[in-house]
Amino acid sequence: MLNKIVIFICGFVLLLPINAVSVEKNEQIKAFEKKIREVLKSGILPIIDVEYHHGGKVAIERLIHKMNENGVALTWFGPNEKLGSEETLRLNALYPDRLVPTTVHGDGTLWHGSDKNFLEKLAKDVKSGKYFAMGEFEARHYPSNTNTRDVHMPVDSEAMQVVFQVSSETGIPFLLHHEAEDDLLPELERMLSKYPKAKVIWCHVGRNRNPAKWKTFRTADAVRELLKKYPNLYFDLVQSKPGSKYHGTGYVEGIMYDVSSSDVSLGTEWKKVFEEFPDHFVIGSDINTGRFDNYDRVMETFRTVVLKGVRKDVAEKIAFRNAWKLMSGEDWRD
Repeated sequence: MLNKIVIFICGFVLLLPINAVSVEKNEQIKAFEKKIREVLKSGILPIIDVEYHHGGKVAIERLIHKMNENGVALTWFGPNEKLGSEETLRLNALYPDRLVPTTVHGDGTLWHGSDKNFLEKLAKDVKSGKYFAMGEFEARHYPSNTNTRDVHMPVDSEAMQVVFQVSSETGIPFLLHHEAEDDLLPELERMLSKYPKAKVIWCHVGRNRNPAKWKTFRTADAVRELLKKYPNLYFDLVQSKPGSKYHGTGYVEGIMYDVSSSDVSLGTEWKKVFEEFPDHFVIGSDINTGRFDNYDRVMETFRTVVLKGVRKDVAEKIAFRNAWKLMSGEDWRD
C-alpha cells in the first residue's frame, strides 16, 4: 500500500499509483534547494543561470568546475535539437543537484522549419512533468560571433503559439530571443496579451544592436512600460562585454552600462527599473560551445556591475530568487 493512493467512490475502493514523476521532481527540488543553501552558507550570493546552450562538445565536468568557481548553484541546462530534450535528463542524473532539466532549444533547422514532429514532441516533453523550464526559442535573430543565423520566426507564428500555449497550460517558463526592432514589437505584444499565463523570459535586455531599427526599445523606460502592461514578462540580462560593439552594425550594444576609461557601472535609469520591478529579471549566461571561454568574464560582470549596482534584496532576486520561483512555482524560503 505504500505506493498506492486509496480513494473511496460509491462504496468501491480504487488503488491508484502515486505519480512517480511528481515524487521525483520534489526530490530534485530538495537537491537544488540544498545546493543553493550550501552556497549561501559559504558567504557567496548564489546564481541560477537560466540560459546555457549545450551542444555536446564541452565536457560537463568543465561546466561544473566553472559553476563552482563562479558561485553558480544551478544551471538551466538546454540541449540543442540534435541532442534532444532527453540529453538534459541523462546529465541531470549525473549531477542532480546542479543541472536543471530544461527542454531543447528552438534554434535549429527543425524549429525554424516549423517541423510538426519537433513541435509535437516539444509539447509532449513539457507536459511530461520531467522538465522545469524550456529552452530559448528564436524569433528574430541576427548573426552572432558563433553562428550565421539571420532568421525571423514571427512571435505570433503557429510554431510560437505551440510554445506559448504549452507554457500557459503547465506554468513552465521559456526563453525568447527576439531582436527588438520597432516593426517587430507588435507581434510580441499580441502574444503577451493572448497568452497572459505564459511565462516569457525575453533574453538579453539592456542591449541595442541596431539603433536605426531599435528606436522604441532603447531605454530603461521602454522596459518599464512593457512590464506595466504585461506581468507575465521577464527578462534575462545582456551578456556582452561592457563597451563591446556588435560586429553586424559597429554599435556599442550594452546600453545598460556606463563605461568610462577607468570604470564600468550600471546605468542610473537601469538601476531604477531593476529596483522598481525586482521580480522580473534573471541571470542568463548565454554560454555555448563557442563562447565557453567567456564564462568567467560574464559572471564577473554580472556580479561586479549588476548585482553590486542594486540593493541587496534586489540583487538576491535577480541572482537566484526569481529564477527559483519560475522553475519551482514557489517563493524561496529563507
